Amino acid sequence: MNGVYSAEGEWLIEGHGFEPDIVVDNLPHETFNGKDAQLDRAIQHLQEEIAKDPRAVPPPPAFPDKSFNNGSGKN
Repeated sequence: MNGVYSAEGEWLIEGHGFEPDIVVDNLPHETFNGKDAQLDRAIQHLQEEIAKDPRAVPPPPAFPDKSFNNGSGKN
């Protein structure tokens, strides 16, 4: 038998789990059909947050010089 018990030999049963910020029912038949209501709701939430507070994407840095003539002194 698997489980968690105390030094006194009593089973430690979790009373109430983590309370989500957004409650979403992930129905078994929808999951079987390849849909994920929790993922869809998370994406929707993030899109709403981005729309409320858009951030500019910084430009990428210059590509590194991986040639042997890059001035590092190592060959």
